[in-house]
Amino acid sequence: MSRKVALTGASGFIGQTIAQRLCQAGMKVRALVRTSKDIPGLHHPDISLIHGSLENTESLNRLLEGCTGIIHCAGAIRGSRREDFVPTNVQGVSQLLTVCLSQPSPPRFVHLSSLAAREPSLSPYAWSKHEGERVIRQQAESLPWIILRPPAVYGPLDTALLPLFKLAKQGIGLQLGPQEGRFSLLHVQDLADLVVSCLEEHCPNSSVYEVDDGTPGGYSWESVFRLINPDMKIRLPIPLKFLWLIGKSNEIMARGFGYSPLFSTGKVTELRHQNWVSDSLKARQELRWTPQIPLEEGLRHLFASDSLNLSNRI
Repeated sequence: MSRKVALTGASGFIGQTIAQRLCQAGMKVRALVRTSKDIPGLHHPDISLIHGSLENTESLNRLLEGCTGIIHCAGAIRGSRREDFVPTNVQGVSQLLTVCLSQPSPPRFVHLSSLAAREPSLSPYAWSKHEGERVIRQQAESLPWIILRPPAVYGPLDTALLPLFKLAKQGIGLQLGPQEGRFSLLHVQDLADLVVSCLEEHCPNSSVYEVDDGTPGGYSWESVFRLINPDMKIRLPIPLKFLWLIGKSNEIMARGFGYSPLFSTGKVTELRHQNWVSDSLKARQELRWTPQIPLEEGLRHLFASDSLNLSNRI
């Protein structure tokens, strides 16, 4: 009999990739979705949709019934204040844990956090991810759990990094972080493979893992631009004051029109942080996982999937 695994945040680009990978591994997936829109990435006979939210106990019980594992991928990324992130990134984690612990056979809990949780003082978002992890440590009790801290994740359905990559391919390098800054990256397929590994019986419990694509020391903006387009002519370091002005303007507009901004002053503070390099050695050793897609190959596939040709220069 196929194992049943629950998945939150299934409609996002990471969630869709994880759902497909779980099916490839022979599992049946119950996917929690908030939207009624059609989601092509969830079209699979082994994926069943549960419409609901982290605030709805009834939908969470339907999601988790009979499941041996839960992948918690849902998270709020829009907002400018702590209270914008608390309902999903903190209270949502607590609610999900409560329902997990109420099951006759509590499932293994795999939580997709963020590398930002390492720096909770930087922004309300980073603080909320750190608090979500704290809730797991305090509330999970005997529940077997693993916390993953991925860096920036990219892939074919990504809407955050893909525009920057496209622009760089066209010869314009838009540098949002400091010149001396370094960061890790991870292809979404490698992250999905890791999630499958976390469901295996041999995995340790009560552990936090930073993950990346295995590149020692991460990347600089220069190294990424060089991979995408060695002949790039225009490189535009965006001044901090300009980024801050955009972020502040978004916050003011959001308060006036009643929406949560994606780009805020907190996001600017995250972007200007100099060290977003992961250390995935512990994950590779303890989870028996090895990332398979270096950035060079990931970019080639990414541009090919977007009907663009990266050429043979990389």
